[in-house]
Amino acid sequence: MRDDVLVGLDIGTTKICVLIAKTEKERDFELIGIGIDPSEGLNKGVITDIEKASRVVRKALNKAEFDAGLKVRQSWVSIAGDHIQAQDSHGLVKIEKGDRIITVKDVEKVLEDASHLVLSPDREIIHVLPQEFLVDEQSRVKKPIGISAATLGVRAHIITAASTCRQNIENGVLQAGYECEGMVLQSLASAMATLFPEEEDLGVALLDIGGGTTDLAIFLREGMRYTTVLGVGGNHITNDIAVGFHTTRAKAEDIKVRYGSASLSCLDTDEKIEVERVAGRETYIASGEELVEVIQPRVEEMFELVDRELKKSGYKDLITAGVVLTGGCSLLRGIKEVSEKKLGLPTRIGYTRIKEPKEFTSPIYATAVGLILYGIKKREESVSKDKLGVRIKEWLKEFF
Repeated sequence: MRDDVLVGLDIGTTKICVLIAKTEKERDFELIGIGIDPSEGLNKGVITDIEKASRVVRKALNKAEFDAGLKVRQSWVSIAGDHIQAQDSHGLVKIEKGDRIITVKDVEKVLEDASHLVLSPDREIIHVLPQEFLVDEQSRVKKPIGISAATLGVRAHIITAASTCRQNIENGVLQAGYECEGMVLQSLASAMATLFPEEEDLGVALLDIGGGTTDLAIFLREGMRYTTVLGVGGNHITNDIAVGFHTTRAKAEDIKVRYGSASLSCLDTDEKIEVERVAGRETYIASGEELVEVIQPRVEEMFELVDRELKKSGYKDLITAGVVLTGGCSLLRGIKEVSEKKLGLPTRIGYTRIKEPKEFTSPIYATAVGLILYGIKKREESVSKDKLGVRIKEWLKEFF
């Protein structure tokens, strides 16, 4: 696979989305391939049938390869589900070199020290995210490299996952004939694609509303402070419509996407909905008001759960920049208004921060675009380390 090509593989409960990008200078990239297929073998972000999941992953990747006109070997893959847990930790190391200037290796050491947690055998760390560094106990340092100090500390947010769930994702990708370049928390990827640095600094809550789950991530002073996964998502709304309107889940999903609204204030009063009952028995006409009566209680319940988590986190009063909604369900009419009413916080829809093509600004691509951005960042860090290693070797040659 070419060095200038990156692949984002978003494995969601309702869809598998693959984006292939060609990287350019200064973190710019061009999307050259896309593959989307309905998910199979997943429930609430967790693989329940590896053969079905692997087959759909292969199909979506093949579509993206055909679209891009090239073969790929590996991808950055999303991980989600209510098995995800998070906790804060801290690390501290001494700067032992004679000049006492903090280097990349010192940062790596202090993050490794922060990751020394006592975990149960069935859990593993997938991210160690620095919130802030402490240089000689001076806090709120974002970039310590190059600063002179006797000690370097860090406050970090540690994301862990169930080992079996992570392994099943990796195995599913391997069975499809590909490799994982890395695994990324879904809400972290979505945040990279949709949030502005100013929001992350002031305090913002990201809600990635997927089919099976809703991922909540809180950022403050440009660091992730709180993470949790709620077991409710867009599929619950679809199920409610299917039951309430006596129709199939497929028809209910279509009704939700085409006519759904979480608020009467966002409804077209003349809207009439043709509903086909199960097994094609008959069709009838329903009103938009009837549909809101089904959708609104579920959406309100969702935001009541979110509000409970915001209060539990201790950060609700610090979310100055408000709430950003992303994921497919964020496109539901009226959801922004319900969020503002239930949470008491300003809310916007999280479109991806890319210029072209326009269709990829949709929140449904947030995670996949974020995976591309995360991959670019990691490759840049790797190149920087390699360059640093080369420079050190050159310096040593001058002295020895």
